[in-house]
Amino acid sequence: MMESKQENNLKYEIKENTNNKQMNDVDSILNNENFFQDKDFQEEFQFFDEDNIMAQHIDYFENYTVKMLQHIANYYKIPKAKLKKEELIQLIIQFENQDENSEEVYNRKRMWHYITELKNDSYFSKFILFLN
Repeated sequence: MMESKQENNLKYEIKENTNNKQMNDVDSILNNENFFQDKDFQEEFQFFDEDNIMAQHIDYFENYTVKMLQHIANYYKIPKAKLKKEELIQLIIQFENQDENSEEVYNRKRMWHYITELKNDSYFSKFILFLN
């Protein structure tokens, strides 16, 4: 199908793409049962997981004090007696990356964000003693 119009010295043309080969390629990939179980895909996902854990470790090590990490461990009910910063970080990361803990991790991060917002507010900051 080809449509052409000319108005006020402006000419344009609309052509229908009849090349279905690209769509067929996409359909064949999506319908391939082995595509999502591909070994390379699983390895890439594993590398992503490892990168994510490394990023979490760096974040906790660089941006959190031992006292802050102890608060996080308390929230998760992780025993923290006489643990060094590195050990606390490892336990927290291990806990946070277990699927069954995802809701608790989300809630902790949400609450932590709320506390930070309150601390940054000129009025409410005088009422927040957490992490001082």
